[in-house]
Amino acid sequence: MPDIETVHLECPGGQGMSAAFAPAANMVLHSLTAGGRELLAMRNGLEGYVERASTMGVPLLHPWANRLGGLTYSAAGREGALDGESALFKRDPGGLPIHGARPTLLQWEVLGTESDGDTASLLARLEWDRGHPAFELFPFPHRLEYRARIAATTIEIAVVLEPTDDAAVPVSFGFHPYLRIPGGARATAEMTLPVHRALLNDESLLPTGETRPFESGPRKLGDSDWDDEFSELDDPPRFVLRTGDSEISLTFLRGYAFAHVFAPADSEFVCFEPMTAPTNALVTGADLPVVPPGGRYEAAFEIALAGPT
Repeated sequence: MPDIETVHLECPGGQGMSAAFAPAANMVLHSLTAGGRELLAMRNGLEGYVERASTMGVPLLHPWANRLGGLTYSAAGREGALDGESALFKRDPGGLPIHGARPTLLQWEVLGTESDGDTASLLARLEWDRGHPAFELFPFPHRLEYRARIAATTIEIAVVLEPTDDAAVPVSFGFHPYLRIPGGARATAEMTLPVHRALLNDESLLPTGETRPFESGPRKLGDSDWDDEFSELDDPPRFVLRTGDSEISLTFLRGYAFAHVFAPADSEFVCFEPMTAPTNALVTGADLPVVPPGGRYEAAFEIALAGPT
């Protein structure tokens, strides 16, 4: 693997969180530590993410989160068509396009970092224009800004999307944060889900359009298996992963109306995934936000740590 530049962001004073981003690999947050403890699951590492689009850390999924139900779609007055033989995107085990463009196709320009009192911040930009190598996947000219702000026990990540042409842009991005179970003790871990409705999936893990009520609140993780999507979230929705007196949470601050929870039965992580639209929204049009020319869409979430590090 070629060397991938890393941009570090640390809480001033060196007593809080420390983060590492890879601008040439879709700004993936590939390490987040506190007190010397890694808070994110590395899975196949940065190398696996770069070479095989194997998700880890906290990756951005753009221009769509999770799966598409086919290779063509119609959104915001334009047609999208994916080449079934293309190397621009990854496929799930069933052959469906998943997680948007491959990481190395989204190379961000870091505009700067700064420190202000008790926080440090980073700003980066990505131009998705007709010259972009993955433009054919998503023929909507736009600009993305990525903002991260770190403090002693929190990191906030915000993404702003702005059309750069006279055409509207559909918004279907999301994140896939791999939060390590504190202490790795899955058997005693508990998670709190601030959601009230589950989206039912078909055998391809695509929403059918049907939903059912879901009882929010805490539940033991144990050997349960999760690959589920939700709507009707609390305001704000604060997802919590707790073991004993250690706790890590992920709160949707704005712009994310849907959530996906991914936690395979044998994993040492839980993913609380913020999504601007439900899975396959580019194809179905269901609950798909659209930004008009001259408009903007901002979405943000926060990861916070409580208890011993």
